[in-house]
Amino acid sequence: MAVFIDNLAYSLFMISFAGFMLLYLISTIYFDYRKKKKEFSLQLNSAAVPLFMIALYMVVGGLWGQFNWPLPGSYNILFYDPFISFGLVIAAFVVSIKFKTKFSFVGFFALLVGIMVIIYGIVGYNLGLTSAPIALLIMYFLYGLAGICAYPVSLIIERLPGMQKSVWVGWSLFLLLFWVLLLFGSLLAGYVGIAAIPAHLLSAP
Repeated sequence: MAVFIDNLAYSLFMISFAGFMLLYLISTIYFDYRKKKKEFSLQLNSAAVPLFMIALYMVVGGLWGQFNWPLPGSYNILFYDPFISFGLVIAAFVVSIKFKTKFSFVGFFALLVGIMVIIYGIVGYNLGLTSAPIALLIMYFLYGLAGICAYPVSLIIERLPGMQKSVWVGWSLFLLLFWVLLLFGSLLAGYVGIAAIPAHLLSAP
């Protein structure tokens, strides 16, 4: 017998938590750089553990959702496709930390996913596939733009240890933009998750 599981609210919290974890990591690296520290392996390795757990949930939970369709109709595609993609980006970042490879390739992957997420948001909004179309559109745009900005941010992280001078102002602006987009996207995902709790608890069988 199939078991009904409505995990939308919890999945939204995982999206929010992933964003806040990345914000914490980027902020820690930036402030360490300001203190003239040029080694960030400890911060990266420490963040890799919780990020891996979040990525694991996103990928496995997203695949489960695509196979079982626990949400209304096409909303399963609208939500779980970007959900899995975000999880894959985080997983790729964790693997890149583990094997000490270039972050720019993960950043470029995030850029591609970001473009895809924006397209999903626009199409989902135009088709009216959610009861909160504005919130969905804004959240998808914020995370999509953050994914696009992740590419220059990945280049910054790669170059920081070897920089002899201050960060170019253009890099700083990209870093700030990424930080702001991810902050508001994470806050919105958390807010939508909190708002979804009562309705989803009441609708459980």
